[in-house]
Amino acid sequence: MRIIVNALSGNGDALMFSPALRLLREKLPDAEIDMLVMFKSVKEMYANHPALNNIHHIDFLKQPKLRSVMELRKLKTLEYDYSINVYPSNRLEYNIVNSLLGAKKKIAHHYIHTNPGRAEFVNDILINEVKDRHNVLQNIDLIKPIVNVKDEVAGRMEIFISDEDADIAKEWFAENGLTGKRLAGIHAGSSILKNHIHKRWQKEGYSDLIKYLHDEKGFEVLLFGTEYELNKEIISISGRNAKIASTLNFMDSIARMRHCSVFISNDTAFMHCAAALQLPTVAIFGYTNSRELYPWQTKNVVVRKDLDCSPCFYNSPRPAECRFTGAEEFKCMKLIATDEVIKAVDLLVG
Repeated sequence: MRIIVNALSGNGDALMFSPALRLLREKLPDAEIDMLVMFKSVKEMYANHPALNNIHHIDFLKQPKLRSVMELRKLKTLEYDYSINVYPSNRLEYNIVNSLLGAKKKIAHHYIHTNPGRAEFVNDILINEVKDRHNVLQNIDLIKPIVNVKDEVAGRMEIFISDEDADIAKEWFAENGLTGKRLAGIHAGSSILKNHIHKRWQKEGYSDLIKYLHDEKGFEVLLFGTEYELNKEIISISGRNAKIASTLNFMDSIARMRHCSVFISNDTAFMHCAAALQLPTVAIFGYTNSRELYPWQTKNVVVRKDLDCSPCFYNSPRPAECRFTGAEEFKCMKLIATDEVIKAVDLLVG
């Protein structure tokens, strides 16, 4: 049997398929299971996953469309039995890709917020999206037409770090005088696609948090993500000697994150990576649905405001919007106080 998994979105969404991927391999030990990715960082994240036979990278965003179509036609010659669009993939383009792969059975979700223009009809098996169901379980639903599995065996998310990446991280800690130190990780940034810059908690809050972690808890603080200017500004405001820990190689970040004792993040891929690494995680949520996206199967505290309008963002190509304007725009994030995040940290690390 041949299966291809289309993990065309970012690292966080792709990572939440990893429990389903493990179950596919356990149930089908002799199958060829491949993955198609659009982002280099997703390829890096899955490069050492033992459940995969091959990872195919097509740069749909940057290369000419004709070249992408030709590469998909080449994959079609592999004659896959199943192709799976990882949840969430609520875009016309993702369904076109699934169609062009030409698998005997094409599996995807039927979304609550959709329309005929998304071309869900090109898929052979449609799984109903379920509101408030965690993304990990939505992905488990995608493999149920292939293998007999139950939600209870979903398991945790997984990232496999190579020995080389682990050694590079150890060298970095030694060079920066951090070996053996108590470490806290922070991701203060977010994607800016679809207006998701508004997922970010205020930089002043993160600066105050760095002071608390350093002065009161004795942590050395590492800032993650490629939002380098934001991270530098937060460190400058805090007046503490926090370190920027990320490089352009995604696995550098992951290998360093693994050494943290606690991780504080907006709703981003780094939050999900912290969960995969089994780090105690403080997750700061605004307009996205924490019931669907909380740190899966790790010790965590979600910090959010229970506003009547929140969560208001759902899986679709539409950008995040707020019904309020001016000072109240995205107040679901602005109203979160530093003391609330500090209290969450204390609940996790004492």
